[in-house]
Amino acid sequence: MPATFAGQTVILAFFEACGWLHASEEEYRALRAELRGLGAILVIVSHDGLWSFRPDDDLERCVPRDDLDLAQLDALRERYRVRAGVPSFFIIDGQSILRGSRQLPADAPPSIAMLVSALSAAGRAVVTPARDFSVSRREVVLSSLLAVFAMALVNACGGTREAAPPRVSSAPGGASGTELDVTLNINGQTRQLRLEPRVSLLDALRERCGLTGTKKGCDHGQCGACTVLIDGRRVHACLTLAVMARGKITTIEGLARGEQLHPMQAAFVECDGLQCGYCTPGQIMSAVGLLREGHAKTDDEVREEMSGNICRCGAYSNIVSAIQLARGKGVPA
Repeated sequence: MPATFAGQTVILAFFEACGWLHASEEEYRALRAELRGLGAILVIVSHDGLWSFRPDDDLERCVPRDDLDLAQLDALRERYRVRAGVPSFFIIDGQSILRGSRQLPADAPPSIAMLVSALSAAGRAVVTPARDFSVSRREVVLSSLLAVFAMALVNACGGTREAAPPRVSSAPGGASGTELDVTLNINGQTRQLRLEPRVSLLDALRERCGLTGTKKGCDHGQCGACTVLIDGRRVHACLTLAVMARGKITTIEGLARGEQLHPMQAAFVECDGLQCGYCTPGQIMSAVGLLREGHAKTDDEVREEMSGNICRCGAYSNIVSAIQLARGKGVPA
């Protein structure tokens, strides 16, 4: 198994044709929720091509029909007894173990909604397996072969992209689990949410509260795009569980006062401290926290304290200038 996908669940689905995959954004959102709940990548194999779907990417047809090894695919279908015309999928965990399989109704046109429903049911079975679950030697060998084949397909789809780690959806219809009533103080407002204990603060802000200014970047706490303030302290929202987020949470949406920009936002605009703008919310939140901490005075100290925020466009010098400009204007107030 390629090291890139170690620990990554793969759902390998077999369909005759995939014309039905062009669905509404709401249906795709539900599918993303299920994949996040399982921490999985979906790979769809059909006679008109190979399709890949990751929770944070759009559906893409990465291998056309002419490039598929149909003989190998037919052999795989035969080995796993995938009947012609019967949509089926398999769930393979990061240890190359077959955790579940399911057939979809053959008498109804396949749809995203049908796939979401089946994934939800299969996900519950994976999360709470039966006590007498056992795997024969033959199943282990077959599942290992399937896993290797699935990883090769995913590699063809994703190139050298790093697979996102398993994540939990905070959207309705995610994987089953106990939900808790959570009260969050966000930008001066009290928000009552019902969340699974493993939902990150980042997913809660973006998917439940609609505060999409906080960006999902690496999801490993390494890029700083998801930086928010909790009681004025800089925090990576992707590494913070929502149920543990006690205190006053401030996101980029909570800095401005109506149409009046926060001085740090104005300084970034004045100094052109942004290019594509994706990392800018995290940069600004980290900069506000840095000034409140009060221990970064020189440019070198600012660079060191801001080193946890990555700007792939390379606007670093302007970001330092913006922070120093805001400092000169008395930020924080």
